[in-house]
Amino acid sequence: MDIELLAKQMRESALLRTANPNLTMQELTGAKLEIEKRNQIERVEQMKKLYFNAGRWAGGARDHNAREAHYKVMGE
Repeated sequence: MDIELLAKQMRESALLRTANPNLTMQELTGAKLEIEKRNQIERVEQMKKLYFNAGRWAGGARDHNAREAHYKVMGE
């Protein structure tokens, strides 16, 4: 087995266990795992989008998306 693939699988498993401590080992390998992976990927993509738009606000963009993202990141 490729060491990088093993590291990726271990990281994904650790992230899922951290986010969902109540899942059993069987649930981690079943269909629920795929749903949780998709949900986690969506949350990460939303966070990337938020930080990207907040960075645009800091860089001088003054549109609605950039302003709202800046306020969310800053907690205002």
